[in-house]
Amino acid sequence: MYGSVLSSANTMGQLQQKLNGISSNLSNSNTTGYKRSETTFSDMLYQQTNNLQDERNEAGRLTPAGLRTGSGAGVAQTALRMEQGPIENTDRELDFAITEKDQFFQVESMTGGDPETQYTRDGSFYLSENPEEPDGWTLVNNQGDYLLGADGERMDVPAGAGSFTLQEDGTLEAVNQAGEEIEIGEMELARITKPQLLDRVNGNNYALPDLGELGLEEADVLEFIPGAEEAVKQGSLEQSNVDVGQAMTDMMTTQRQYSFNARAISQGDQMMGLINSLRG
Repeated sequence: MYGSVLSSANTMGQLQQKLNGISSNLSNSNTTGYKRSETTFSDMLYQQTNNLQDERNEAGRLTPAGLRTGSGAGVAQTALRMEQGPIENTDRELDFAITEKDQFFQVESMTGGDPETQYTRDGSFYLSENPEEPDGWTLVNNQGDYLLGADGERMDVPAGAGSFTLQEDGTLEAVNQAGEEIEIGEMELARITKPQLLDRVNGNNYALPDLGELGLEEADVLEFIPGAEEAVKQGSLEQSNVDVGQAMTDMMTTQRQYSFNARAISQGDQMMGLINSLRG
């Protein structure tokens, strides 16, 4: 009896983690470049109790001997689903949509105090004052992280420049105050070959763990490709890949499972109460 209560209680705790993931998906259904997470389960440890005393009675038996008591279901994996989200035209010069999955913009985040390269699918960028050149600008995302181009260089922009154009080879150009075309930098994307290693950090950004601890090299995980015309679409943004209808269905199904397990605990408690009253 205690085993059934324990099994249901364990499963409820794991179902709550799935509900948290679904809630995060729903709350970010309108977040640019957001990738939904999906939770899967597996059986937790179980105990086999064999009560067949005479092995001769096993002859012709079709059912398993004894009783197998489980301890509930546990979260096996919370996977990042990288399906392409819909592309929405914005006609804004500094909006860029990545058109292939597993590819990310590289940004330099200063959230932890030290510069750290992070990755994002949110291609909405803005002009911000360049801290190294007060008279100039640099491209940042909506969290203030610096956009990185080829060779990890920031995409710095001279003051007064405008009319940004992404060339076919991935070079971002602008027109300066003198009306001359100037090169801002080369757009470069990072292709993550093992996207399930990514940790969601700092809003809509992702970061890789310490690869050395996993026995991996950077080349095992990262490939750098030009942000050419076929990979990046200017004047557009990739929307979230969350299917709101499916997420609502998953939420109701998970809530029903949670309710069933809560009822099992309640019924187990009632049965233990009946047993105690009979003993009295």
